[in-house]
Amino acid sequence: MKRDDAGAVDNPLRVNIATVLERERAKRGLSHMYMAELFRTPEGEGLAYRTYIQTVRQKNNVTLTTLQIMANGLQVSVAELLSGGKKLPEWVHQLDETAIRKRLAHIIDMERQRRNMLRYEMAKLIGVAEATFTKLERASGNISVDTIAAIAKALKLDPRTFLFWDKVPPT
Repeated sequence: MKRDDAGAVDNPLRVNIATVLERERAKRGLSHMYMAELFRTPEGEGLAYRTYIQTVRQKNNVTLTTLQIMANGLQVSVAELLSGGKKLPEWVHQLDETAIRKRLAHIIDMERQRRNMLRYEMAKLIGVAEATFTKLERASGNISVDTIAAIAKALKLDPRTFLFWDKVPPT
């Protein structure tokens, strides 16, 4: 996604994620340092403090894998992070990063077929290289929230909710 003159990216998913992180931090009464510790495994692996802070400041293009780590640490769903805590159907909260990648692949394929487009045409429409489109279509790779938002924008869909439509069968 493109940055404006001030360097900000217009991505409502970044806003939603930051909102949930701040709400959870306030609810738990934690400093940023202790909040970031929630995203570490006993072996010390996990997100760096810098990744957490940049995400809260909406300066970081996080991936679904990073969101899964955050969701696990907070004991919330990836869907809650993406939607900013918006009310969603209960089944949506069961979706993990893999299921969300599969749903995104299914939506892209449905839209491509509905629009009667070739794969390279769809790749161009959503603003990704053909190699990236192939990964999206196969539900592989680590998809970023900026890519998800760009796809939604290109398809004229709400980036905060299009992954959780009832029209798309749960995976």
